Amino acid sequence: MSAALRMEQFPGNNRRKQVLALMALMPLPIKLKQPFTGVASRLVYGVLMLICMQLMTSARALAWTPFERKTLYEEVELSAAEAKKVQYAAGWSTQSDTELLVEIKNNLPGPLACHGATVHLLSGTTVSKSFLPRIYVPNAASRQGAVGGVKKGQMKDFSVLCHCWKKPGDTACGNPGSK
Repeated sequence: MSAALRMEQFPGNNRRKQVLALMALMPLPIKLKQPFTGVASRLVYGVLMLICMQLMTSARALAWTPFERKTLYEEVELSAAEAKKVQYAAGWSTQSDTELLVEIKNNLPGPLACHGATVHLLSGTTVSKSFLPRIYVPNAASRQGAVGGVKKGQMKDFSVLCHCWKKPGDTACGNPGSK
């Protein structure tokens, strides 16, 4: 039956009735079967979900970044000979007698990354401070960091933890920024 014949069944100007009648005659949308209802397709779906979850939780996938710079250098602790080439000094600022300033002077061919300082007090206690962000000391330069909570005259000695960058198997500190 054509649409023209169906429209002729409703004489007059009642357009609403005509539209409702046409809608009633239209075929209903086809209902598709639910996906993954069979045993085999459920198994495939489960395996695909496990693979996706493995990819999302793998350490390499989480650690990867498009901004990663490929370098041969690794951050390592200073050897005894290298530690002797780095000069450390400590003192208090004129503005505060409870904040110890630590100065690091780098005489190595490559930069240093200083992670923190430990101060031993005369009372036998220890004050440790992590530098966040780390103090980056280029070669032939000096930088300062502060350790709060150390009153003037209470310090027995101090130490600073610094690392440099070396290529695997190399003995000398190098500069990872140079080509």
